[in-house]
Amino acid sequence: MRTGGQVAGPVVVGSVEYGPMTSGTPLVVVLGHQRCGAVKAAYEALKDRKPLPGDLQSIAEALRPAYRETVERQHADPVDAMVRIHTKQTAAGLRTDNDLAPLVKRGDLAVVSACYSLDTGRVEVLNGAPSA
Repeated sequence: MRTGGQVAGPVVVGSVEYGPMTSGTPLVVVLGHQRCGAVKAAYEALKDRKPLPGDLQSIAEALRPAYRETVERQHADPVDAMVRIHTKQTAAGLRTDNDLAPLVKRGDLAVVSACYSLDTGRVEVLNGAPSA
């Protein structure tokens, strides 16, 4: 499912839960991508303390924890850093989801965070890859 900034609200999480919980889907990938426009807009709005119009502000608010972590450290490309941080945070949240966590613990489900490079077409696994 594609969402602005890889934001996973209740409907998205429920949709992600559906496969593993009903048919044994063994893998969920949270995939961020280089130069994400939603993350860039959120980063700038949060940095400048200027809300985004309409429901776009809800994306910025969901990205606020990643923004905070991004600004705590110095990054050459803060938007890219924020994409990666938020992607990892989203995957971690899914791994600890009340319904998915038991599947992860048993090894029946892997929740992987990854980042897609628009320049090279390559996907870099950030964390959560199964060991086998």
